[in-house]
Amino acid sequence: MDRLVRARVLLAEADALGVTIDDLVAASSSSPSSPGGGSLRAATPVPTLAEYVDTVAPSFSANTAATYRSYWRVAVARFGDRPIDSLDADDCEAVLADAVRRAQQRRPDTDGRSSRENCVAALRALFGRAERAGLLTKNPARELDKPRRRASRRRALDDTELAEALDAVRTTSQDPDLDLLLVRFHLESGARREGALNLRLGDLDRRRSTALLREKFGLEREQPVPPSLVVALEGHARNRGATGGQAAVFRTRRGEPITRRRYNTLFDRAQAVLPWSARTPVTAHALRHTAGAAIERIAGYSVAEAFLGHAPSSVTGIYSRARLDEVAAAVAVLTGEPHPLAHRRGGRR
Repeated sequence: MDRLVRARVLLAEADALGVTIDDLVAASSSSPSSPGGGSLRAATPVPTLAEYVDTVAPSFSANTAATYRSYWRVAVARFGDRPIDSLDADDCEAVLADAVRRAQQRRPDTDGRSSRENCVAALRALFGRAERAGLLTKNPARELDKPRRRASRRRALDDTELAEALDAVRTTSQDPDLDLLLVRFHLESGARREGALNLRLGDLDRRRSTALLREKFGLEREQPVPPSLVVALEGHARNRGATGGQAAVFRTRRGEPITRRRYNTLFDRAQAVLPWSARTPVTAHALRHTAGAAIERIAGYSVAEAFLGHAPSSVTGIYSRARLDEVAAAVAVLTGEPHPLAHRRGGRR
């Protein structure tokens, strides 16, 4: 790799970490130079694994960091004080063994396959970043065997399962008003979990009966929802102290916006009383899956694709993508409520 390419890699890494050229110059001038004008790497100690994780973790996206951070902690617990360039594939295998052991201690019935898969991904991402920064000549995690992902058990719930899941949420929740509204929101909007967590009062439009969803990759979409759901969401938020357009909609009894942990509490308790949840997990995604399947039966594939916020799956799909009024019409059939956009071509203002 020539020096110009190395420089570009370094600049990209610095930009990802929020470091400026001035910061690099200051760091270089404060470090003793090597005889004969040695390289910056020769003058600067290679960071330990713990130091590097602390440095680069904030530069990963929030969702990626949330998935990988626990596995990085396992690596730091075992090798945190070692320079990052001293670790090899055998060390990575030791981290994998620790991650699998931890998973089996928490859930004795698991084979640790999922933990191994996620741990390999976390280590490859971490050492890959170090390799691009010039701290490593080779990514040691690249040699790890990553288990093939099993076919997903996630599917739409049938009517009986859905009724039992709703009853389980109602009877196990310590805040059924909140949890049942969350379940309803996912079933009637098809939103991802991020759509609920990011929902603000200002995202609700009572006149159009829509909710602005902010989900994967920072994308936004206007989603038709039944009018009574908009009213229920506004009432819930205001009754729990929300004021102003930027106030979160879903809130605890203390008036605090919910976090991702709320979903763990909600569904862990419900699944504990559902004997079939071991084969068909009840999650926010299962509710979204259930809603999307129902919309597909009502209005076809292109409408379901738009309802779920999926990108068109083909070039033809770009031209045949469902309009907002078509999604609204399907939502009206799904929920049994007339929708104001259902008969307005395109549903535009």
